Amino acid sequence: MIDAAVGAFWQGGLGATSVDDVLHATGLARSSMYSSFGGKNDILQAAISRYVDRQIVELEQAFRGRSLHEALESIFLEIAHHNSDGKGCLLINSVNELRGADVAVIQTVRAGFARMAKHMADLVKQAQPHRENPACVAAEIIGAIAGLRTLQKTGLPPALVRETARRFARNIAES
Repeated sequence: MIDAAVGAFWQGGLGATSVDDVLHATGLARSSMYSSFGGKNDILQAAISRYVDRQIVELEQAFRGRSLHEALESIFLEIAHHNSDGKGCLLINSVNELRGADVAVIQTVRAGFARMAKHMADLVKQAQPHRENPACVAAEIIGAIAGLRTLQKTGLPPALVRETARRFARNIAES
């Protein structure tokens, strides 16, 4: 049910996805949603938390047995090629919608980014134990991911986007 809500918000965006869209995606009756979650913001919080949980698992898989450079190149090239089937990243898409959003929604999206950044910093520290300021490296990685997700959607030549992904991986790993 939460996975279906993730899909609804990811497909339609945080602001544009209505309660009816969530009900349709999850198969819940309105009364069931309100008794289980309280409202749209509550199911949105659960959906973002689930999305972040899944992304953390994917990050761990990408880093398993690889150097920082290899892991980043794998992550970045996946974005350059597929970009989550063209949907991009739920968090990155959401941050672009935050202007005028409900305070609870803003806090939920920011908390999702904070969890991702902390986990990314931990993975950087594991991959390069002597690396200074892994939190800054994690922020660079998130910036590269956001940039690549945007480039992949722009219609630039795919070979250029892939080469940019490789350069980001190399530059971050070697800086």
